[in-house]
Amino acid sequence: MNRHNFPTIAIAVSVPLLLIVIFGGGPAPGETRVPLLALLLASELGLIINAVGAYFGLAALRTQPRPRGVLLRLAANLVLALDFGANLLAYWPG
Repeated sequence: MNRHNFPTIAIAVSVPLLLIVIFGGGPAPGETRVPLLALLLASELGLIINAVGAYFGLAALRTQPRPRGVLLRLAANLVLALDFGANLLAYWPG
């Protein structure tokens, strides 16, 4: 694993985490199918992994002028990081 393929690995790890976060939440607010701490942990891990993936994607974008694959991975990492952040705030009690 190196800096060039970390954004791809982050996306691959984020898909199962996102499925846990989406389907682990309950139908009513305050009720969850998965323990709340597990949902918060999955959301935080997904946020951190995708933020680092986006950072490495920006670094790769500076070295190579506008390759399509780097742009797509960067966009996917940013969208996933925002989604995990929104889920983290939604599930946080209080």
